[in-house]
Amino acid sequence: MKKRWFIAPVAAGVLAFGGMAAFAEDTGKLAPIETAEAKVKQVTSGWISADQATTIALEAAGGGEVREMELDRDDREYEFEIWGESGEVDVKVDAKSGDVLKAEHDDQDDDRDDRDDHDHDHDHDDDDRQAAPDNLISQEEAIQIAKGKAGSAAKVIEAELDEDDGRWHYELELRDGRHEYEVDIDAENGNVINFEKDED
Repeated sequence: MKKRWFIAPVAAGVLAFGGMAAFAEDTGKLAPIETAEAKVKQVTSGWISADQATTIALEAAGGGEVREMELDRDDREYEFEIWGESGEVDVKVDAKSGDVLKAEHDDQDDDRDDRDDHDHDHDHDDDDRQAAPDNLISQEEAIQIAKGKAGSAAKVIEAELDEDDGRWHYELELRDGRHEYEVDIDAENGNVINFEKDED
């Protein structure tokens, strides 16, 4: 005689088959597993884009050039480092509402004076950043080039304008839920210098 196994009803949403499937609410049927890509879309649904956040940040800073941009998904905000005529401005923009959460000058000169009081021999080369030339492509253009390589669905997580041996380039990090992309773009001509694609 064959043995019969009976499985008692389980609560809706309880994982089965080692976590590979789940029971849909009130139906007892198996529902498809939510992919990592869908989760990312759900988390960032309704958020403003990096381009929109950049426009807001530049307006809050009174213009200038974006040296660094990062999306903090935990705090749901874009963080910017902007260089203008009045110096460096740190700006934070709410990723959902677009509200400016912070816009303040980074008083490097005051910090330098404080450090000089403690150590007159301290080297401050890190503070003396070179001003970017006027013939560079904008961060918005660099983002569009990066998305052309990574795909339009990829979201910009971080973007930075950097200079190495007199050559200016943008370093961008993008994610689409399945993959992570790193794109290095020549800031003078828009050429892609390096492109890497990894599993997220």
